[in-house]
Amino acid sequence: MFVNKYTFANNLSGGTSYNINVPLGNNSGVVGQQETIEKDFINIEVENSVNPILDYEKIKLLPKHNADGILDNITYRVNLLDGGTFNTSLKWGDIDFDDDDFRFRKKSFTKSFLRLDFFDSDIVTNQNLVSFITLFPEFSYDDTSSGSIPIAVNYPVSFKLGNPLVDRNINGEGFALYDFKDEILPSVPKNLYMRGTFNNAKTGISTGLMSSNNSSLKIDELISSTECSTTTTLITSGGILKNNLFTKYILTRETSGYYYKIDDTFSDNVDYKSKNTTTPSPTNTNDYIINLYQINAV
Repeated sequence: MFVNKYTFANNLSGGTSYNINVPLGNNSGVVGQQETIEKDFINIEVENSVNPILDYEKIKLLPKHNADGILDNITYRVNLLDGGTFNTSLKWGDIDFDDDDFRFRKKSFTKSFLRLDFFDSDIVTNQNLVSFITLFPEFSYDDTSSGSIPIAVNYPVSFKLGNPLVDRNINGEGFALYDFKDEILPSVPKNLYMRGTFNNAKTGISTGLMSSNNSSLKIDELISSTECSTTTTLITSGGILKNNLFTKYILTRETSGYYYKIDDTFSDNVDYKSKNTTTPSPTNTNDYIINLYQINAV
């Protein structure tokens, strides 16, 4: 603590009284500020030095649609280019597979897969990979119930998923999503953005997939973010700005559980088939159908 020093002479003489002015300031330094020091410095620094407590508990999210509740199936369809246009009814026979690949379950078939990567943003220059799902081809129970093996030229390159708790014969891998419990709040949905890749184990070719069926997109149109874009002209004219690369998944927490929805307004590749309740049948289901198209940006 700094103070002003004064020296009193010992040879004071003359008058009967003397006045000595001693300046007193209101700056008391750190005297009496122990509580402030602890609150504004020590406690803050102690908190900064302790690693945050993270809840790594994961929850299971089932697919849901606003109209009919939980879905029965989700089908991912691969559409590759054929002569400059998309083959929207692509079969395994169209990509060099034959019946022996099916009959003997060759690795060229069983090791081919569709990978779905989920990101936290649709801005390709500023995004983080959150999770991914790997879907391998499997014959459905209906395809093999008669004892025969499907024919390669007739079997579509698609991956149909369902809830194995409801139908034990269906492929359940990838039907549900998993995420950290504390990242999905009741009032704030969490958005994920999916981009697919098809890997052909027979040819060794990995093909990037997009959500647009426009085979003549420019690269700037393909990677542009629509979440951060506003286009007055499109809104005024009644048009809707669509994303050409990603498919949007909305993760929500409701009173009955955790669910995710696939946004059919964000991109053009999401189709929803509603269940017809008047004519029940095994094939009468409410499904999401996600079409993924080969990237051909120029």
